[in-house]
Amino acid sequence: MGGGDGQSAPKPSERAGLHIVAAELAFLLVPFVVVGLAYFYKGDLVNLLYVPYWSIASSVLIGHALIRFIIRLLQSNGHDPGISWEKVTLIFSLLIIFGLIPSLLVLLLVLISAQPSMYLGVTQLVLFVFALGLYLWFGSIAQDMPNTAATEEFSAGLNISTPNVPRSYRKASGE
Repeated sequence: MGGGDGQSAPKPSERAGLHIVAAELAFLLVPFVVVGLAYFYKGDLVNLLYVPYWSIASSVLIGHALIRFIIRLLQSNGHDPGISWEKVTLIFSLLIIFGLIPSLLVLLLVLISAQPSMYLGVTQLVLFVFALGLYLWFGSIAQDMPNTAATEEFSAGLNISTPNVPRSYRKASGE
């Protein structure tokens, strides 16, 4: 408490963003537990691997992680010249090509197959685990980014013209 060890106030947890994102993921996993219990009750647990829910959740998680990260990036320091937008674009493109598109293709194959193959089921599960990891990683990074730009300041800097909006709804800043 007062030992003069050079530490002032306790620092917030360095993993706070990870904890928040993990709490969000817990709500995603609960329906999978319920579905698993239903398949277990029916004695058909093997077919849980072939349900399309895995691919749907993978697609949603990957898309949500990308959007969450880019919005927070723009809010925190999108004006920072130190950000390499080319690298950000490359990373996002690779994640769409190697994450989102395969998840959607596997979803399509699961939906049109009379009985999906074991490889399709395993691929679906691997993509789901990849999407979980991706969401944890991008989500925690985004959560820990400082939000230095207020929404009003951010939207004002975009210079979006609003010619069809009545004058009473425009910002008081002289738009």
